[in-house]
Amino acid sequence: MKSNYLNLILLFLCFSLSACHRSEHYYEEAEALFQKGLEFRAVKNTEAAAVSFSQALLTLNHCDTSKVEVKRLLGQLDDNLGAMYWKHGLKDDALVLHLDAVCIFRQLDDQPQLMKALRNVGRVNSSLGRIEEAGNYYRAALQIAKTLSDKDFINETYMEMAHDLYLEGGEYEKALETATEAFSEKVDTCFCYLVIGLAHYYLENNDQALMYLEKAVQSNKASLRMSAYQGLYYIHVANDDYEDALEAHELYDENMIQADKEFNTREMQRIKSDYDLQLQKYSIQAEQHIKNLRYYIMLGLLLAVFIMTLLLMRQKSLKGRLKVEETKNQMETALKRNKVYVTALALTEQVTASTLDFELKENDWDDFMELVDVVYNGFTKKLLAKYPSLTKGDLQICCLTKQGFSNQVISILMNQQTASYARRKSRIKQEKMNGSGDDRSFEEIISQF
Repeated sequence: MKSNYLNLILLFLCFSLSACHRSEHYYEEAEALFQKGLEFRAVKNTEAAAVSFSQALLTLNHCDTSKVEVKRLLGQLDDNLGAMYWKHGLKDDALVLHLDAVCIFRQLDDQPQLMKALRNVGRVNSSLGRIEEAGNYYRAALQIAKTLSDKDFINETYMEMAHDLYLEGGEYEKALETATEAFSEKVDTCFCYLVIGLAHYYLENNDQALMYLEKAVQSNKASLRMSAYQGLYYIHVANDDYEDALEAHELYDENMIQADKEFNTREMQRIKSDYDLQLQKYSIQAEQHIKNLRYYIMLGLLLAVFIMTLLLMRQKSLKGRLKVEETKNQMETALKRNKVYVTALALTEQVTASTLDFELKENDWDDFMELVDVVYNGFTKKLLAKYPSLTKGDLQICCLTKQGFSNQVISILMNQQTASYARRKSRIKQEKMNGSGDDRSFEEIISQF
């Protein structure tokens, strides 16, 4: 009888040891998949990263989730997979995962991880247009960061809130409030001046905007100075200060070239060509000349009638040209400052870990396609009218091809292997563009369209 009891105890112990061993094995496997996913994420291979994180989550289901290390890994996987979903436009799914991560890190009282998860929830809410909710999560993350004295995180979060959330979201009063608060936290002073100046400009407080933007140009960052000079240009034009506007425009161009050197993007130098600059100088000088000529109308009635008629006609013509050229310049500038376009140019220069470190959102692609439509007279709309089966992804490829980017660059932007992209391009031509009887290449069809 005693022998039977001993055998049962031994069997139970063996089973328990075996279960523990399997649980440890699954945890190690999940940890390895997580690290692999982080490596994929570091090189912007988001699809492969998402697969690794998902596999790790499935593997972790075999582990005891009451253990601290298992729970912490679960939270990290939720947070990272959520980030991958967000980058691919699965915003609602991303929000659920980030909120799960927040709950886990709160239970563990893991403040550094909780801080990051809260900011991720803020980012997703921001992209969903939920400005108030996003602001609440950002501020919760900031509160923890201040407790941990994480200066880099504080700096990045304030910048993201002031510029990306409130300024771009049209919440100019909140942008002012956040930038002022960031100023007291000793965040990048010139960045705060820039946000405050731009917020005042959008609120039509041009005097206040002028004061802060003139402080912002003291920054040692060329890209920040460039944005400040752009704001100063529009304020001077609105105030009819054409000489100051011209000076601001020239400084804008100089800092664009400097920013090009800083970010290794030479194509930024071509955003404004010499022809555009000379034409804009001529337009501003012509406006000033028209204003001076008005003083001579009193020389005589006949001369006044003649001059007035001439000036009105010339003023209308010049203002029309100025408006057309300004709109053209703005569209070309916006296109070449668009995140998709700038990323593609960087990849054209060289494919490195640095140039591969990009993140393109859905609104970046929408903005890029809209700008291509403006520059090429409704390019995508005409394509859809002729080839209605084209998808949004197909249109993105057509727009990049229209801009003359290489297959390698386009395949990287579309997150595909070069061979897969070549097959996709062939399918678009053959199946969706009725190209079976067309001897031209896909690139020739797009460039001649």
